Amino acid sequence: MTALTGTNTDRLPEEQRRGMTIELGFAELIVGDTRFGVVDVPGHERFVRTMVAGATGIDIALLVVAADDSVMPQTVEHVEILHLLGIRECVVAITKIDMVDTGMVELVAEEVRQLLAGTPLGRAAICPVSSVTGAGITELKHAIHAVSKRIERTAPRTPFRMAVDRVFTVQGRGTVVTGSVLRGQVSAGDTLEVWPSGETCRVRDLQAHGVQHQQLARGQRAAINVSGIDRERIQRGAELATPGYLKPSRMIDVRLRCLASFGRPLKSTATVRLEIGTTEIPVRVVLFDGESLSLGSSGYAQLRSGEPITTAYGQHFILRDASATRTIGGGIVLRPAARRTRHQATGEIEALQRLEHGEAAGRVAEVLRLAGFTAPTDLQVCARAGVELDELPAIYERLKEEGRWIRVQGTDVYTTPAAIAELTARVVGWLERHHRAHPDQPGRLIDAALGWLERVTMNRALARPLLDRLVQAKTVKLLGKFVCSPAFAPSLSAADERLLQSMIGAVRSGGFQPPSLDELATALRVEAKRIARLATLAVALGELLVVAPEMYLHIEVEQKLRATVAGLIARAGPVSVAQVREELGSSRKYVVPFVEYLDRVGFTKRVGDQRVLCSAETQP
Repeated sequence: MTALTGTNTDRLPEEQRRGMTIELGFAELIVGDTRFGVVDVPGHERFVRTMVAGATGIDIALLVVAADDSVMPQTVEHVEILHLLGIRECVVAITKIDMVDTGMVELVAEEVRQLLAGTPLGRAAICPVSSVTGAGITELKHAIHAVSKRIERTAPRTPFRMAVDRVFTVQGRGTVVTGSVLRGQVSAGDTLEVWPSGETCRVRDLQAHGVQHQQLARGQRAAINVSGIDRERIQRGAELATPGYLKPSRMIDVRLRCLASFGRPLKSTATVRLEIGTTEIPVRVVLFDGESLSLGSSGYAQLRSGEPITTAYGQHFILRDASATRTIGGGIVLRPAARRTRHQATGEIEALQRLEHGEAAGRVAEVLRLAGFTAPTDLQVCARAGVELDELPAIYERLKEEGRWIRVQGTDVYTTPAAIAELTARVVGWLERHHRAHPDQPGRLIDAALGWLERVTMNRALARPLLDRLVQAKTVKLLGKFVCSPAFAPSLSAADERLLQSMIGAVRSGGFQPPSLDELATALRVEAKRIARLATLAVALGELLVVAPEMYLHIEVEQKLRATVAGLIARAGPVSVAQVREELGSSRKYVVPFVEYLDRVGFTKRVGDQRVLCSAETQP
């Protein structure tokens, strides 16, 4: 690396003593008008974790193969890892050519070609070099420069993100973190979030390879001097990002590939080591389809962790075995914030296929569907759908025009038809479970249904509009104060049916002196609980009305009550309870609850000790 960049990237005494890279090293390479940030990573199999951390965010890999060793097992593993990390550009340096003859160099070059054949790295330039004599170094630089021309260059776009690969303290300046900028740009004075802790910090100043900058962007190495957070709260594996962009999760959904070289299938529920960004964390693999993933094949899986994982859509990762000695495979993140999913969930597999293969609008629609009725912010959609912030307005308009993003009537909340359909299925299931468990009850109380909708949507303002929508769509129906399935009819035995009719008849016959539930139970010689259950059903069916606890009126008698009171007030003006009692020919025991009921439903209004009609509209 010294011969290539002029910088000895092996900083540690042990590295210099042993002549091998252990920790990440950093240097700058300038070829023509192009500046390269070089990350020197370990080659030894014991330091693959460090190698993966250093490879995060790179555009071009420089694969080093010693001419006197040729292709080693770790070389094969490194090529597999580069492929799994999605790195498509590579240059091969065959080193130590001063120690072997020309025939050996050609033989090693052929072995490298065979190794890379059939991979995205197959077109890599192969450059024999010697750091001792300097042979081939110029040609290697030119090869790297030529490959860089194939890298697509776009203007940096908000938001910013960087995975931290090193943290240290500078006397008089405080905490400094380094990493390769994964996306966006950062400026001195910016406020950033530190994940997975969620704390914020402020950017004091920026450097790249020892040079001060006011701003750094994607593809550059960055050393960021931060304030406002303790040194102990940041370590390798942390992420710095624009506030509101990232959101850690203990579960992520992925497309996973098991390497043929691993030697055995990857079993569902296996515990492995996840290496993503610059962090390594133990996770449990739960396959969506099947009990294992065969060698060389891929499938969808959920990775579950005991600690939060910070990822974004499209991010590549590596899986190693529990002891972190062998690479199992790797893949790509499809859902950075997933929810626990059952094994062999067909619907989820289809949703992940839409995320993996769908166009930008389709991915956004899937993110919105999963969010349900708690709309994510634009920044969150960017992280979860892999789209750019400035693309979202047009995508939202397209989804609205195509009916894939709709407004919940009566609110300003938008959601997807799929989210509505999922909610509808849950409501139906919720009601049907209740009907099966309580076939003699009219359904769920409306207040209970509203509370359930509020909990499910996590939005109180949506409960009533959504219930109204379900009623209008005839997905559910209202039965008095209850909500039930449209096809539901309370199932009563013949004896209960006769008892119900007897009870309704007794209350109707009672007129303005209706029997209480206890009196009905005594008269009909049944348990009070049975009468109370049937009274609830009678209310739901619209036969009876609850005037007060234990006091019911038949619907026809209630209408007669309204007409009688309205006629009395029309003739006499404001009336007292005594006047109403005399008009009804009843007793105070009944009339006081009657009058209070009429006040409660808005038919009359109390003025002092008298009642008046609330409005002309309430008169019969």
